[in-house]
Amino acid sequence: MSDHISEDLRRAVKLFNRWQFQEAFDAFTALAAEAEGRDQVFLEGLANLSAGFHRIWHKGGEPNAMVAYCQRGMEMLAPFGKGSMNIQLDGFEERLKLCLDEAMRWRRGDEEIFNRDIIPRLDFKGGDDA
Repeated sequence: MSDHISEDLRRAVKLFNRWQFQEAFDAFTALAAEAEGRDQVFLEGLANLSAGFHRIWHKGGEPNAMVAYCQRGMEMLAPFGKGSMNIQLDGFEERLKLCLDEAMRWRRGDEEIFNRDIIPRLDFKGGDDA
C-alpha cells in the first residue's frame, strides 16, 4: 500500500470514528475506486457501513436504509475475519451485530431513536491511532 493511499485510509478511518459518516463514505468510495480485488471489496464494505450510519441523522433518521447498508457492509467484510489493509476487525463484527439489532428495533418502532453510543470504532492493527 502506498504512503498516499495509507494517508487517505487513515483520514477515512478518522472520519468514521468522528461520526462524519458522509465524509467517510466519500473517502472510502474514492479509495475503493483506486483499489482492486480484495482491497476494493474491503473498502466498499467500509463505505457501506459509513452510508448506513449516516442514515441515523439523514432526513431525521432512515432506519430502513440504515439496516440495508449495514447488512451489505457486514456481508462484504465477513470474508476478512480479523481485518485487512492494517485495519483491525477483531470483535468489530460482534459490535456491528449489536448495531444492526438496535437498528431493527428502531425500524420496528420499539426504539424511538438509535443508540449512537454503540457505534464501533475502527482501529489500526498494533494500536496505531486513527
